[in-house]
Amino acid sequence: MENCIFLTIFVIPISSLIFCGLLGVVYTLWWKPKSLEKNFRSQGIKGTSYSLFQGEKEEMLRASLESWSKPMSLNHKIVPYVLPFIHQTVQKYGKFSLGWNGTRPRLTAAEPELIRLVLGDKSGHIIKPPLNPLVDLLQKGVSTLEGESWAKRRKLITPAFHLHKLKGMAAAFSSSCIDLINRWKKLSCPGSCEIDVAPEFNTLAGDVIARTAFGSSYEEGKRIFELQKQQIALVLEAHYAMYFPGLRFLPTKSNKKRYNLDKEIKAALWGIIRKKEQAMLMNKQSSNDDDLLGMLLKCTEQTENDLKIEDVIEECKLFYFAGQETTANLLTWTMIILCMHPNWQEKAREEVLNTCGKKMPDIEDLNRLKIVSISCFNSQITLSYIDL
Repeated sequence: MENCIFLTIFVIPISSLIFCGLLGVVYTLWWKPKSLEKNFRSQGIKGTSYSLFQGEKEEMLRASLESWSKPMSLNHKIVPYVLPFIHQTVQKYGKFSLGWNGTRPRLTAAEPELIRLVLGDKSGHIIKPPLNPLVDLLQKGVSTLEGESWAKRRKLITPAFHLHKLKGMAAAFSSSCIDLINRWKKLSCPGSCEIDVAPEFNTLAGDVIARTAFGSSYEEGKRIFELQKQQIALVLEAHYAMYFPGLRFLPTKSNKKRYNLDKEIKAALWGIIRKKEQAMLMNKQSSNDDDLLGMLLKCTEQTENDLKIEDVIEECKLFYFAGQETTANLLTWTMIILCMHPNWQEKAREEVLNTCGKKMPDIEDLNRLKIVSISCFNSQITLSYIDL
């Protein structure tokens, strides 16, 4: 009799827990998304319907791969090529439409005024979506922070991009450009040759970041760039795949590679940081304490900033991966546009030669240029970095 009572006492709570758990799963995976969809529909917002276990990431990836497999038309209509899925969605459902990121609804705004309102939002209602923990491995710098944490970190970084600091970087820019030109001269000697400028500009952008942000040469940071590229590929794989809680702890082949890359990247950055700290302690002028890394390391010494070396490493990872490819792509596209319009290429070349002669341009020379867009030196360089 006692055994029967004992079993009854425990079976009922366990059954209740299982039932409540099932209700929670149904609520999260079906009832809540469908209720949100109904609410959006009632407001006249069109878009795709929610489907269990079938988000839009795979469709996005498939559309991108299909688009990128074809030669790109040489015109400025790049949205169908760069963001094919979004372009198709806008064409089908309008400039404000509903989509899905797993169980989370996603609203696509293709109306400039709406985009302006979102980007200018100060209420704190519009926040960044939660990241897949495996995506977080790429970096956890200022781009992933929110609210007060973001404002505080941004305030620490911003002085590195003040006008007088940017002007002081001109010599580093020149050195990197000279290295690029000399490399091209060697490749084309004797005679001429065909050069793929995209990887060349990747090297240039990486060299500039290494010199100006960290005071190191490109060769010293080259390994970090290579590791970050491998990590980006794995992060994209994780981004487009379905994630479930605990997946990051499974010892899969991809997970092992992700964590090994993360350790190697951090170890390489630790080496650069230690070298920088030693140079700063010895008060060497060549240490250039005013670069980004020097400024961040100085901030770690001030308790009110609450900045740790681990945070510095994450900011370094952010600058290494975000600054290189974006700048390189911009330069590559500029070259394509100049090739499309050889008359403007001649005008730009003539202006540079008339303004600078055969010497390397300085800040004053750049400000005198009218045709070449880099005449807007202050905004161009600032955007290249603040975009990170």
